[in-house]
Amino acid sequence: MAKYPDLATANADGLIHYWPMEETAGVVVEDVIGGWNGECVASAALTSGEFDATVVTTPAGKGRDVSANWGGNSATSNKICAIRLQTSPESSALSAITIRFRYFHRSHVYDTVSGRQSTIFLLGESDDKGVLLDVYSGDVWAVAGTTDAGYTAFSDPFTAGQWHDVVITGNATSTEIYVNGSQVFTMAGSSEFLIYNTAQNPDLSFIGAFKDSANEYLGVSLLDGIFQDFSIWNRKVTATEVTAMNTDGVAEPLVTSLNAITYDVEVDVDFPITAEFLAISNPVEVGFDFIFPLEVSVLGYQDWVAKLPPVEVQELYRLVITGSRNGLNDLVIGGISSWQATNQAGSRSAYLQAVIPAADQYMAEIDARQDGDLVIQKGYKLLSGETYFEEIMRAYFQNAQPTAGRFSRTLTVSGYRRGKPFSNGHRVLKAVRSKTTQNGKRRVFCEIDLFLQPGMTVDALGETFQADFINYYVNENDKFCEVGER
Repeated sequence: MAKYPDLATANADGLIHYWPMEETAGVVVEDVIGGWNGECVASAALTSGEFDATVVTTPAGKGRDVSANWGGNSATSNKICAIRLQTSPESSALSAITIRFRYFHRSHVYDTVSGRQSTIFLLGESDDKGVLLDVYSGDVWAVAGTTDAGYTAFSDPFTAGQWHDVVITGNATSTEIYVNGSQVFTMAGSSEFLIYNTAQNPDLSFIGAFKDSANEYLGVSLLDGIFQDFSIWNRKVTATEVTAMNTDGVAEPLVTSLNAITYDVEVDVDFPITAEFLAISNPVEVGFDFIFPLEVSVLGYQDWVAKLPPVEVQELYRLVITGSRNGLNDLVIGGISSWQATNQAGSRSAYLQAVIPAADQYMAEIDARQDGDLVIQKGYKLLSGETYFEEIMRAYFQNAQPTAGRFSRTLTVSGYRRGKPFSNGHRVLKAVRSKTTQNGKRRVFCEIDLFLQPGMTVDALGETFQADFINYYVNENDKFCEVGER
């Protein structure tokens, strides 16, 4: 039986981060309570289909199979994934902690590929009050806060071909580690557990990887298995609770309902503006009568697409990296080869990723705008030559990953953003490809609607529901979105 009926009850009980891993595709791994989202990553440049393959069905819902693309040999070990948590806001240490997750173990990669180890997770810095669980050569290295139990703390508890329910729970008195409801190790307590990023140690938290001295988070640490239901409390749970939560990975997930916790969100607009427009464009190509800075969005909308002439030449997408926070103009990049995103509001984080081909020409300009926003705009170029653009969504510019090609570099930029207000309005979804219902929740694949935003009511083939999230998928061959409710 699930421990909590819903997220609000779980959060009230001290659950501050929860990655149920119930996504159906893509790279985003969402923290549905704390907004500390993760991203599925690999050393190799995986295709979207290979990343989608990491989403698998588990006995308790869905999970992430980090080795889904591994061929069982050294040559394909760079396709093993990990979940890299986004750079968190700087925060103080926790005085008590519980970490609990399910893990299906297939094998240890180090038995096949020499020089590797199996890091189950790393939260924070292993030598600065973080929490670490790592397996190598039959032994476990355990770190919890200020206590490092060493490389041979206890024997490897993971059995090939089985699910494991793992709990690490500690405070100043002691820290205990449980596997499948049984206590396997006790270590000295700690009054500080620093799992978040600091100014000195950013970007250090991973599920299924360890960040080594060369900043290669998948350089030496690789896992062959599946994660599901990764959870963090800001308190030490009791042994009775550990026993009650133990499922060996075959029962219900920790939380029954993943419907969002609702918050009242106010729109932050610092100058007079009518609530008529949904998202602010930067229409430099044509003389619109609603030119606003690229920093503002509001709740209403005006569907100017419906007013366009019926004959369109081309549908366009472009990436804008804002420059105002760095004292620069916005950088407009029109030649992005693909982008994908998850658009959601309130306490949930939006995520945006775009691929810039032949990026060498932009590198200096991009580097100068590290404090900017990533903004995706959709536009229409008409027979008259006029071009209309409007913002679809935005995120903070947090990550840039270059990939060397034969003649030039490709740059993948990405980031998250939380606290967007829910929008009002009604949209009819067009060019519906499919509509499914799972556990009473509807999901629709359709064409991308420029004005659709989370919180709006949508109509899909005669059924009406609220758009709680919108996933976008755009590349050279196809473009569509997934609209769903939670």
